[in-house]
Amino acid sequence: MENFRSLITTKILSNIPPRVKSIDYLMEALNISRESVYRRIRGDISFTLEEIAKLSIDLRFSVDELIIKDMHSRVFFDLHISDTQTPSDNYVTVFEQNFHDLINQPNVKEIEIIQVLNRVPFEFIVFFTHLFKFSYYRWMHQTQESSLKYFYSDVILPEKLIGLQQKAIENMSKLRNCTTIFDPNIFYNLMQEVQYYYKRRLINEDEFLLLKEDFLGLVNMVENIAQTGFNKCGTKCNFYLSSINIESSTRYITYDDQTKSQFHINGMEPITVSHPNLCGIHKKWLDSMRKYATFITQSNEILQVRYFNKQRAFVEECGEILIAHTL
Repeated sequence: MENFRSLITTKILSNIPPRVKSIDYLMEALNISRESVYRRIRGDISFTLEEIAKLSIDLRFSVDELIIKDMHSRVFFDLHISDTQTPSDNYVTVFEQNFHDLINQPNVKEIEIIQVLNRVPFEFIVFFTHLFKFSYYRWMHQTQESSLKYFYSDVILPEKLIGLQQKAIENMSKLRNCTTIFDPNIFYNLMQEVQYYYKRRLINEDEFLLLKEDFLGLVNMVENIAQTGFNKCGTKCNFYLSSINIESSTRYITYDDQTKSQFHINGMEPITVSHPNLCGIHKKWLDSMRKYATFITQSNEILQVRYFNKQRAFVEECGEILIAHTL
């Protein structure tokens, strides 16, 4: 029991931000007296399960390996959204979690990611104003309990979300290496969603044209990265084009001595796990996906040109057909 108390205390103290007084932080976070904090740190009494749960969320650490160290078949998952939050607040939370390591951990110098994707990721969307707004709009339209007549023009992005978007862009240089395996229909899936709302007349023609322009800019950006091997923030990017459909997006993240895996329920919401055994299994699975994909970064130029031209042609054709049908 004493060893477990020591492990928990060490975990908590090591995750309190630098230059923050641990005692004061714990007094405020747990709403307990200074003496109560000292008693917990000395090991006279244990942190309660409720206190550990609260601190693990606030300080963003996993207690998997502490609580179930010898139970390799069981893992704790962190689902970031809450039933008590509004759909808008949930979106902000999910967005922040996607960029947590870039935005909220100033001491992290370099991050590496391996991922397979069936949807365009946030790391691309944040650079395009209208696609970023559309991502928020789609979430709100689907999750909030309101009339289906919720128009794209009604959307006002929360100030906090706009600030997080800017922080994500500013800190993107921390991402030093990213290996991505794309589903062959990754752009098609996003464009289909834009089409749906346009056909429903929830997006007007002017808005559709702005989204179309952003979409073409997105395809051009990804093609340029494939040609050069780097994005404009200096991240080394290795792109693969999958030969098989990818069922869901998932990623493996590593930085300093930390690893974690994320599994997406849908296009946005990640379930995060830090259990080292599961993360190791997950990485092996991601690495195995390369057997069914073609490397296209600074190689396979004919495939590159054919693929990206096909995406642009699809966007242009969809735009012409949709607008013609609504005249």
